[in-house]
Amino acid sequence: MEAVGRFCRKGMVAKNTLMFQVEMPPGTFPSFVPGQYVYLEWKNPPVSLKAGDGRSFSITSSPASLPVLSFATRLTGSPFKNALLSVPNDSLMLVSGPYGEFCLPGCIGESRISSWEMPIVLISGGIGITPYRSMLLHSIDACLNMSFFLFTTNPTLEDSPFRNELEELSRNHKNLFLCQYVSRSAGLPASAVNAGPLTPAKILGFLGEKAQKAQYFISGPPSLVTSFKNGLLGAGILAGRIHSDPFFGYA
Repeated sequence: MEAVGRFCRKGMVAKNTLMFQVEMPPGTFPSFVPGQYVYLEWKNPPVSLKAGDGRSFSITSSPASLPVLSFATRLTGSPFKNALLSVPNDSLMLVSGPYGEFCLPGCIGESRISSWEMPIVLISGGIGITPYRSMLLHSIDACLNMSFFLFTTNPTLEDSPFRNELEELSRNHKNLFLCQYVSRSAGLPASAVNAGPLTPAKILGFLGEKAQKAQYFISGPPSLVTSFKNGLLGAGILAGRIHSDPFFGYA
């Protein structure tokens, strides 16, 4: 499905990370499921872009926010990303989708997900947090009997998208366990997050006996996704329990 929406810049949600929204016509994308993505391009491209020059973005808002879709992206200096900073609000965007099956169990084609019997483990590298925000906003209240484990890794606290929001979500929901890692620990406040690399072994150690029953979702740079997928497989996690979404489009 393709529709035309109106762009609105919302501000920064981490260092060099912009959040923006596209307001769609009412009734657009009724089948949207958290974890999916859309393809965006400008209806009237700025002079720096060619017609058809678009990008895929994971939706970071929940279906309850429709007809507004929210997105977050690292600013890389590419012409498309620069346009996100320069075009006027209310500029028209072509939105195609939604696409993808990187979704929680039972979400596609089913409305009831309260009967899940496994913990959900969400592993995020950098901007890979975007689909998880959509999943959690949609499901965490509806699935109070389900445990969600969210592991994030970023270079610094300032690089962590939606950090304050996720920490508040964890404080307010006993079924969400948030573990944040940063690789650059200089000046890190005591007990704020974990310093050092996040690894599959650390995640499995944290989960303990729950590890073999969990469903694992991995989202972020392709190298991170591949590393964690191989690590989990090597630890005996069944391939059918591992779901991945490599973010190839960083330009």
